[in-house]
Amino acid sequence: MRGHTAPPLRLTRRGKVVLVTAVTLVTLGVLWLGTLAAVTASTGPASPAHDGLPYVDVQRGDTLWKIANAVGDDGDPAAMVRQIMNLNGLSDSLIRPGTRLYVPSGMPQANLP
Repeated sequence: MRGHTAPPLRLTRRGKVVLVTAVTLVTLGVLWLGTLAAVTASTGPASPAHDGLPYVDVQRGDTLWKIANAVGDDGDPAAMVRQIMNLNGLSDSLIRPGTRLYVPSGMPQANLP
C-alpha cells in the first residue's frame, strides 16, 4: 500500500454541466442577497445627519429632476439633482414610490411636491 495515491478526479460531461450550474446558482443567490441587503440599507431608519432636514416622500411618477425643479432656486436642476443624490447616498437617479428623499436644508417646505 505504499505509494498508493488516489487517481485524479475526472468529470464526465454531465458532471461538468452540473458543477457549472451549481456554481452559477450559488453566485446568483449571493448577488440576490446582496441586492436585498442594499435595499434594506437604503430604506432603513434615517441617520442622525438627516434630522431636521426637509424631505419628500416619492410618489408614483416623480423623478429626481421633477423634485429638483420643485425644491430648487430656479437655477440648473442638474446641480440640485446631484445634491439630492449625494445627501441620500444614491448611486443613480432611479427612485421608487414610497422612498423618503431628504433635500438640502434651506429649501422651503412649501415648495416640496
